[in-house]
Amino acid sequence: MMKVRPLVDADLRAAAQLHREVLDMEFLSRFGSSFMRTYYRAWIHSPGSIALAATDDQEMLVGVLLGATDPSSHFRAMVRFHGFRIGAKLAAYALVHPALAKDLVVTRGWRYTRGVARLVRARTSRAASVSASERGPVVGEITHVLVDRGAQGSGIGRALVEASIHEARVAGVQELVLVTPPDMDAKHFYERLGWQLDGSLQSRSGENFLRFRYVVR
Repeated sequence: MMKVRPLVDADLRAAAQLHREVLDMEFLSRFGSSFMRTYYRAWIHSPGSIALAATDDQEMLVGVLLGATDPSSHFRAMVRFHGFRIGAKLAAYALVHPALAKDLVVTRGWRYTRGVARLVRARTSRAASVSASERGPVVGEITHVLVDRGAQGSGIGRALVEASIHEARVAGVQELVLVTPPDMDAKHFYERLGWQLDGSLQSRSGENFLRFRYVVR
């Protein structure tokens, strides 16, 4: 019987492998298994994370969901406590893969630099003391939903998303957002689960995505 539980350190190797198999086209997947394990460890241990695992009746990992109940705080914690290790893994892999290093600098370098700069400014900004009523609705996000290709269509994705909504509700999140490539299967999957299409966007590296939102009740 399939079950959903928190993702833990013992899952890191299997989760990294699943990520690279299911999202082999994703930029971060190109930096190897060691980097992906470091990335997942940082995600699990940063405050505000949603990190779920789906396992089959033999306790084999067949699905993973990553998200955050407070994306800004979660990202700041990722950078503050794990940023050096993540950066070192990226740099080490890029050194022996020059073409990938060039792609990293061209498509992400400036964006990553600006992101870190915003974090530094935020730590000294008075805006951090704005009251909850002035900030508007609490919005969380789902960043990855991964299901083993051999187990797709068996309800694993639905179970993971529903569990993440429950975690968001407990954390006081009022809305969840996610983006997904514009293939029809993903579009219909989220619409069946009650998500609303909320436009489209394009990454700086030219990748197209659909944006969905879900009102947490």
